Amino acid sequence: MITNETFEYTIDGRLMRLIVIGDQSMELPTYLLQGEKAHGYLYKDGTLSRWYWKGLTVVDGKRCIYFDPLEIFAFEQIASTKRNHALSLVRDLASALMGLPSSFLDLSSGILPLWRVWGVEDGSLLILPQDVADLFASCSDEQKRFYHLGAWVHHGIHAPFALIDQLTAFLYFAAVGFAPFYDKDTREDAFKAVPLALCSVNLNKATTSFIDKTLSLSLTKMRDVSGNLESQKALAFFLAQTEKLIWDLPMLKEPRKREDLSAIPACASFLEGQKKRAGRNRFWRKKGWIVITVAVSVIAVAWFTTSRIQTSLAPPYTAGMPPITIIEEFYAGQNALDLQKMEASLAKKTKNPASMEVTNLFVTRQTRQAYEGINTQIDPNRWISEGKPAILEGTFLYGVADLQVKPVDERTFIAEGTLYTPYSYSNEEEVTEQAEKGMRIFTYQIEQQFTVERGKRGWYEITDISSVSVQPLQSIVVPTYSRLEGSAQSQ
Repeated sequence: MITNETFEYTIDGRLMRLIVIGDQSMELPTYLLQGEKAHGYLYKDGTLSRWYWKGLTVVDGKRCIYFDPLEIFAFEQIASTKRNHALSLVRDLASALMGLPSSFLDLSSGILPLWRVWGVEDGSLLILPQDVADLFASCSDEQKRFYHLGAWVHHGIHAPFALIDQLTAFLYFAAVGFAPFYDKDTREDAFKAVPLALCSVNLNKATTSFIDKTLSLSLTKMRDVSGNLESQKALAFFLAQTEKLIWDLPMLKEPRKREDLSAIPACASFLEGQKKRAGRNRFWRKKGWIVITVAVSVIAVAWFTTSRIQTSLAPPYTAGMPPITIIEEFYAGQNALDLQKMEASLAKKTKNPASMEVTNLFVTRQTRQAYEGINTQIDPNRWISEGKPAILEGTFLYGVADLQVKPVDERTFIAEGTLYTPYSYSNEEEVTEQAEKGMRIFTYQIEQQFTVERGKRGWYEITDISSVSVQPLQSIVVPTYSRLEGSAQSQ
C-alpha cells in the first residue's frame, strides 16, 4: 500500500495527531496557505459533525498537517487490518457522502480521492476537506497520486453512477488488495477488471456477484440505476443493494498482491487474454493513425488513377454542356475536392493548376474523416448561405464563391471569384496558424482564363487554363466551437 503516515507529536506543549503529506523539500502553492481553513466532517451512527485541522508543521524533514488527538487509520487498511470490517466501513462512507454538501465533496474528477477518507478507531469516519486533499496532491509523487486518485477513475461511465462505481471498487480492493482498474492493461482493455469470481478470495457468492456485475454494468443499466441524480444521492442504490450482503473475509497483516493472481489458472488465463487485447489497443491508439493514413492515401491514389482511366475511355458527364456551364462545373469540382469532376472536361495534356492542392486537401479530409469521423472541409458558398456561422474546431473553408464566367470571344472565357483557403499564398502573410477561438481563413480575388473548344468526339473540352491574377483581399477569423459545445447545443 502507498499510504500516508500518521502519528502523535507534541506541538507547543500539546499532544497532536499528525498526518504526513510529503517531504519538506516539496514546495506548496501559495494559494493553499492563504485564507480560512476549510473544515472537514466526522461521521458516526448517521450523524455528521464539523471537524477542523490546526495547521502545518515539519517533523523530521516531513511536512505534516496536525489537529487535536484522534485515533485514525488510513482507509486503505480495509484491504488488510480492517478487512473484516470493510463492508460496514464502505457502507458508512456511502451514508456519510449522501449527507454531505455537494460543494464540499468537489467531485470534479468524478470520484473521491482515497487520501480524503480516514477511519477512526471509535467507529467514526473522518472526511478531509478539499484544501487538505490539494495539499496531499501537491506534495505527492506521480505514483502516489495515481494510487489515491487516478486508479479509482473509471472512464466512460455514466457520471451520476461514479460514486457507486468507486465504492464498489473499494469492496473489490478490500477483497483482493488492489484497485480493480489499477493495472495499465486493465485500463487499456476498456476497464475490464479481473472478475472477483476468478480470484479465489472465498467471499460470499452473492457479494462477489454484486461487485463483479456493478463494475461491469453497461451505460444503459448505469442510467437505469442512477438516472440524472447527483452522484452522492445515487448512493441510495448502493446502500439498498449491499444491505443484506454477507462479508466473511478475515483481516490480513498485509494486503494481497496482484502478482499472486498468476498462480491461479483461471486468473492467469484471463490476464494473458487481457494483455493481448491491451497490446492491440495500444498499437491502434498510438500507431493506428499511420495505418489509416497509408491505407487512405493508397485508396485515394488508386481512386484517382482508376477515375482518370475511366474518364479517358468514356464521355465526360459534361458532354453536351455549353462552355460556360462546363467552366462552372470545373469550380464545383474544386469546391467539392472532386478531382474527377474538375478534370472531366479537360482535353488531353491540359494541365489543371489546382490539381496538387485539391489532391492534398482531399487526402487530408478523407484521413481525418476516417480517423476522427469529421469532414474538415466546408464549401464557402454553403457557409455564406447559412449566414456565416461558427465552424467546428479543426475544420476550414476552401473553395471559390461569387463565381462569374464571362465570354471574351467564342473560345475564350474569363472566370472571376473569391477564393477561400486556410493557406496564405502571399509572401508577406506567413501567419496561417489557427487564431485564438477561431480559424484564420485567407481570401483572394482570382481571375482565370479558359479556352474551350469542340473536340474530335463532338463535345466541348477545356484546352487551356491560365491564371490572369490572384489578388489578396483579407484574412478573416471564423469563430469555432468544440465538439462538446456542439453536442450541448444539439441537446
